[in-house]
Amino acid sequence: MKTGFYPLLNAIVSNIAIVFCFVPFILLLLKKLQYQKIYLLIGLYWLATALLNQYNWLGNADDWDVQTNLMFVRNLIGIHFVLAIYLLCANGDQKKIILYSLFAFATFELLIATLNGINQFSGVIIDGVGALLVLAFSLVGLAGYFKEIEHSPYEHGIAFIYAAFLFAYGSVAMIYSLNYFKVATVNDPNEFFLYYVGLLLAVLLTCYGFWQYASKTSQSKTETYE
Repeated sequence: MKTGFYPLLNAIVSNIAIVFCFVPFILLLLKKLQYQKIYLLIGLYWLATALLNQYNWLGNADDWDVQTNLMFVRNLIGIHFVLAIYLLCANGDQKKIILYSLFAFATFELLIATLNGINQFSGVIIDGVGALLVLAFSLVGLAGYFKEIEHSPYEHGIAFIYAAFLFAYGSVAMIYSLNYFKVATVNDPNEFFLYYVGLLLAVLLTCYGFWQYASKTSQSKTETYE
């Protein structure tokens, strides 16, 4: 096991990020948001992310090869999850575009796996392209939010979700771009640090979005009864 300031910082950031990944699901239950399909999916996404990161606690966190393979799996599951969330958030033509993108991405996955097999190279390409898709739809969602002057509590909360996934998959896209262009290796500890920093920022934004939505909804109900 490596010692020193940087490995210690890496361990601290990754463990804090994993702990916070449980918080959105806890907020979901405490604030009774589980009855809304989109917020339920977002809560389940973060719960799944937390559970898929348990190797850090249950195994050897310095086994970078295993960590790399797990990151591929986490990101692959996460990308489909996020696109499904965005599909529920969208309306009209945008909903159709996201749906077609989901089918196109699934076809792309099968094609890459068929041509190259299931390996780290295929994982870099598939997860990299998927991360770019999430980034694109996150930016579109935020652009739509900023075009409007007034927003409902729901729109205000979802804007933080768009921003959260922008951070989460921005770091993922950067990591896989570095891998693809041979700037970094697939099991570089620096990449995992970048991944967990992005993850931590994303989950904090999600928690704030959940809290804001629950607070504004509760306030609206109070004003209605008054």
